[in-house]
Amino acid sequence: MPESAGHHEIRIRITGTNNPQQDIDDLQVWLEREPWLSRRDHTWEQRPRPAQDAAGTDGAAAAGPGDMAVGVDDLILVIVGAVAAEVTKGLGIALREWLRRRKEERAEGEAPAVDAGTGGELQAVGDTDRPDPGGPAREGGSTGEG
Repeated sequence: MPESAGHHEIRIRITGTNNPQQDIDDLQVWLEREPWLSRRDHTWEQRPRPAQDAAGTDGAAAAGPGDMAVGVDDLILVIVGAVAAEVTKGLGIALREWLRRRKEERAEGEAPAVDAGTGGELQAVGDTDRPDPGGPAREGGSTGEG
């Protein structure tokens, strides 16, 4: 589903784990708990990485340290309607919290990382050791909303 005025896609890529499909499934469940997402029409898709992201300059598979296999799908969050600052802020907080927890549970040799973005431009989602100024995450979602 291409981006249009009615739909906005956010690509989320998980790398550096031994079981990327399980991580994609876990992250999708994690994000579904978010109140800012439940108030918006949205769908989930999975698509293979774009060819230019999956191969190095010589055409060989790009392999970063602990990177998952080429061809593993990215998770695509498709938001229906305009994407507001609430979605961007909430998604960033939720991804950082998921990544922090995933790093705490990582297996030996794993280096979990998350990249997210739109329009083919993905940027690393940095995790922080600082607590969210809004308070600790609650069961209802990592943004602390009810």
